[in-house]
Amino acid sequence: MRHLLSLAAALAAASPALAEDDVQAWGAFTASGAVKGDLFVWGEGQLRLTDDAGGGSQILVRPAIGARIARDAHAVIGYSYIPTDPQGGVATRENRVWQQVQFVPLRNRGGVPLVISRTRLEQRMIEGREETGWRLRQFVRLQAPIARQGTVLAVAYTEGFFNLNSTNWGARNGIDQWRNFVGIGFPLAPKLRIEPGYLNQTVFRAGENRSNHVANVALFLSL
Repeated sequence: MRHLLSLAAALAAASPALAEDDVQAWGAFTASGAVKGDLFVWGEGQLRLTDDAGGGSQILVRPAIGARIARDAHAVIGYSYIPTDPQGGVATRENRVWQQVQFVPLRNRGGVPLVISRTRLEQRMIEGREETGWRLRQFVRLQAPIARQGTVLAVAYTEGFFNLNSTNWGARNGIDQWRNFVGIGFPLAPKLRIEPGYLNQTVFRAGENRSNHVANVALFLSL
């Protein structure tokens, strides 16, 4: 993690200055898969250290349940709880209901997924505020085997966030943010893999945009 933070800081220093650029560290664990036939479950937890990777924090808990609708596809509905405590800012508690469809449009001859597409619709509610924000997220992941008989992967993904309405708590209709990630994934156990890398998060605002440089480490468990 120390080396990833150093890389994120170096990239932040080398990039064009935007308003309130920040270096952050995110860690995530996701367990997902089909259980009892086509019953599909998803459980996710994240810790995000913000404001120079420690001044503020955000926690995300995101469970979901649904069904496998094809060999390479699932559809789920879930709930998210997100407390955010920024340095020098106002702490918030967000609740979300969300729906997701994910599928694999392309595999290689060995059966390894090369492209993964995910579409997610969120209904966002901030505690103490009345309006609900609707947001669409489109995620596309590219991965390619590079070593150890295809078990080590080069990974890149992009995800756009699009607000479908404006709210009195700050959501603006239109593009909300965009995330781009590059990293490497490799197995720790037969059904457990880790993916460290660099993530750039651009947040679109009424004034100057904000660019967050993130040392990102994710663990994935296949059920």
